[in-house]
Amino acid sequence: MKIIFINTLRILMILVIIISCGVACVVYEDTLAAWWIPIGVALIIVIATIPFYKGWIWLTTMDNKVINCCCHLVCVGAISCVLFLGGNYWFADSASTHEEEVMVQKKYIETHKKTRRVGRHRYVSDGVRKEYYLQVAFENGNVETLHVSPSTYNKTKTGRPKILTLQKGLFGLPVITKGL
Repeated sequence: MKIIFINTLRILMILVIIISCGVACVVYEDTLAAWWIPIGVALIIVIATIPFYKGWIWLTTMDNKVINCCCHLVCVGAISCVLFLGGNYWFADSASTHEEEVMVQKKYIETHKKTRRVGRHRYVSDGVRKEYYLQVAFENGNVETLHVSPSTYNKTKTGRPKILTLQKGLFGLPVITKGL
């Protein structure tokens, strides 16, 4: 019975890590921050909690210090990153809501080929997938590339202003709440 419980916990932990990484990526798209800020915060938390690396022996089934430290890095890093970005996004101060006019400098489409599997070691082309981006300049001079929906992309003109609604997040990072 104990083995089934431990194996279930291992599978749940892997799912938590995968879901944490996915949610962090989605929330990061609407957060105006450099990529190294959430990664840095996660690494600081990992380093601060490194003395607890032996607590991962139940997951790795090994007493190897390097493997348990790597497991600690991945698990705590993913969870702390999503907690930092999600906390900033979901607990944003609604009283700080303000509209900011940005200038659309460039708009572009990235096209990616899709494939599907038709046999063992055999894949065929299955069309293309398009991703739409706007490069905008904020009033303070920052230039950001934002992932947008096709309808927003089609409505937006290069060289014209666009209104974005921003809020100050819980940890001070600005969050786009409306306009994309």
